[in-house]
Amino acid sequence: MSHLDYAVLLYMLGIPLLALAGLWQMYVMLTETYTLNRYQNSPKMMWVAISLFFSFSLSVYWVCPNARKKGIVFAILSVLGIACYAMAIWFKAHP
Repeated sequence: MSHLDYAVLLYMLGIPLLALAGLWQMYVMLTETYTLNRYQNSPKMMWVAISLFFSFSLSVYWVCPNARKKGIVFAILSVLGIACYAMAIWFKAHP
């Protein structure tokens, strides 16, 4: 196989991995944000709201305990997708 074949193969692996990571992230955000209800009528609610304003995903992983376990899947999919995509770019640029 040539270097361009490896590049195409890695593109074909990297793009779906990144898409799966995005879908998993949406699933986690839609299913785990209900646990934010425990901060209702609490002094901590202001700080939770401020953190959600700046970075919604990181705040949900920080504040919602069940989301942390699911965040590992997101991290693995993201890292693998980025690694495959970066290697594909490298194979394409370096014959």
